[in-house]
Amino acid sequence: MADGTQTEQAPRIDLDLRARPPAGPFTRDMKRFDIFLIDTGWNTSVSKLVRLHLPLIYGYMRQDSLYLLTPEQSVEVLKGAPEFICHDPIVLVYDLFVPQGRRHGNYRGFRLNLGRLKVADQALSRLQEFVRFINLHRTVTCLDDEVRRELHREGFDGMVKILHEASTELR
Repeated sequence: MADGTQTEQAPRIDLDLRARPPAGPFTRDMKRFDIFLIDTGWNTSVSKLVRLHLPLIYGYMRQDSLYLLTPEQSVEVLKGAPEFICHDPIVLVYDLFVPQGRRHGNYRGFRLNLGRLKVADQALSRLQEFVRFINLHRTVTCLDDEVRRELHREGFDGMVKILHEASTELR
């Protein structure tokens, strides 16, 4: 900082997010996803809306882990992917399992860039659609196919992207 004071470092998140083969068939009650909220606070109205609805979102996804990154952690993540600066809040979903016959050990999932929306009601609608999508499709073998088929077709193009070989490390 310019005045010589030190800022506190955000705690490091140390997770293995690489996809692996499932131990058996998918069930509705098993942990399938690690979900991260990346939010630096740029889009204040949408940030407030997302945080207001976190208890409800978590109510639908209790079997999964939901990580709320601090603004400092969010800045560190976005430094590694500067093309997404000012696209937050971002809901980042990592699928923990890889479909049979596909390469494992890579990162798999998708993200919802709510910061691209300037009207809170539009962001709420997208967030509701996201929660519905995750709950409807949590037992499908290949989530990537469902993302491509349903979400991209329904106008999420540009807001939802498949993460096949993501190399951004969460800090």
